[in-house]
Amino acid sequence: MIYLLHYNPIISFMLISIVSVVFVILGIVIIRKLLHFENIKEDHDMASAIFNAFGIIYAVIVAFVVFSSWSSYDTTRKNVEIEANKIAALFLDAGAFDDPLKKNIRVAVTNYTKTIVEEEWPLMATGVRGPANSRDAHRAIWDAYMNVDIKTIKNPYMYQESLSQLNSMTEYRRLRRFSSMSSTPLALWLVLIVGGIISVTYTLLFGSKHIKTHCLMTSAYTIINSMALYLIYFLDHPFTGYSAISDEPFRSILKMFLHRLGQ
Repeated sequence: MIYLLHYNPIISFMLISIVSVVFVILGIVIIRKLLHFENIKEDHDMASAIFNAFGIIYAVIVAFVVFSSWSSYDTTRKNVEIEANKIAALFLDAGAFDDPLKKNIRVAVTNYTKTIVEEEWPLMATGVRGPANSRDAHRAIWDAYMNVDIKTIKNPYMYQESLSQLNSMTEYRRLRRFSSMSSTPLALWLVLIVGGIISVTYTLLFGSKHIKTHCLMTSAYTIINSMALYLIYFLDHPFTGYSAISDEPFRSILKMFLHRLGQ
């Protein structure tokens, strides 16, 4: 199903809706052949009461998961922007130091940002946290700060502030890498999928005098359920597909870094 994320969301929604509706209509036709309309109609009162109770429970679960998934997606997007700002701060704050420390920091930060854009970001779309080159580039920034005699530093206060920024950037880097993995537990997906199947199947047992009316009402309900489940799946993969979180924050600062270094 991951390939659906690479299409325009409108196309993906349409494909999922069409497939779901086809199965539902086939189910209605089969049920109509197995059970006579009058036999189904006799159980409407009891079926309606059970369906209402089940529908409320399932709706609450879906609403909770959608809200949780959207909050996680939005937080991930904000964390990406904050991480980029922290990296930019490291590059600019390095101007308070003398060479070779200033040059070493800026080169290391630039190489790290380039690795994120060219190697790490494409891999995150597949759920991989990051290549070895990215880890090495990140470690090189730490080495630039650690392999220096603190007594010779021109501005020790700015050095302390830069270390604080580096620690913070590392924290947001870790959060971004973990966010590339699916955050919805398998058990929760099981509840959502099984609940959706039961919910839609239950509507097949409501008899309508006109089969076209039954098909229209059940199809509409099926489309809503399908869209809700796809939305959760979409939000659960923030770095994958057509509407993935953009790496533009890193690309923009990389352009600035290369310009400053004369590259």
